[in-house]
Amino acid sequence: MRHDQGHQKPQVRTRLKPDERRRLIVEAAFKALAQEGFEGLRTRDIAASVGINSATLHHYFQTKQDLIAGIAEHLERRLRAERAPLTLQDAPAAVDPFGRQFEDLVFYQLETPEVLAVYREFVARAPRDAAIRALVGKLHAGWKAGIVVALAQAQAQRVLRADIDLDAAAGLVLSTAWGLVAQIFASTTELKAAAEQLRLLMRPLTKRTQLAPK
Repeated sequence: MRHDQGHQKPQVRTRLKPDERRRLIVEAAFKALAQEGFEGLRTRDIAASVGINSATLHHYFQTKQDLIAGIAEHLERRLRAERAPLTLQDAPAAVDPFGRQFEDLVFYQLETPEVLAVYREFVARAPRDAAIRALVGKLHAGWKAGIVVALAQAQAQRVLRADIDLDAAAGLVLSTAWGLVAQIFASTTELKAAAEQLRLLMRPLTKRTQLAPK
């Protein structure tokens, strides 16, 4: 006769690897920041949402600033990985720094609004928080470097004026794109219109686009 009939086996808790635990904490913090803003970002609530206590959370992130840095890194990874899909017909857009950049923003706005929500929180807090200002500066520097590469490719293919200062132009693209996003209420139509105007301003001059001599 079996003595364990009617008794359930005790559940065995899976021990997560440190990297996996850290990822879960960052994802929970990212979600909390998107929903509640910095004012509602509480480490105690984040710890509870992933089934740990505050002491365990502080083992992975000693200070709240360390956790915020982790959120910034997660934001950067998502911005790099989650981009507007390119089809075969859209392939030329890969060297169109205007269309590609703004299409990505439209994608974030429609498909991953939490990404833009977190970005806006960082930008809003940056002027009064030196540490967050440095994090935002690092994000912008990475994006700007990528835009410079795309501009150089466009210039090599003669779809961009040869006399354009690539660094300054990249700054203009970045400021226009993310400046619209920071307004919160910018529509997809406004984003696409801004991309088209930048494209017109920087395209190579032809006989049709040159001003007639006085």
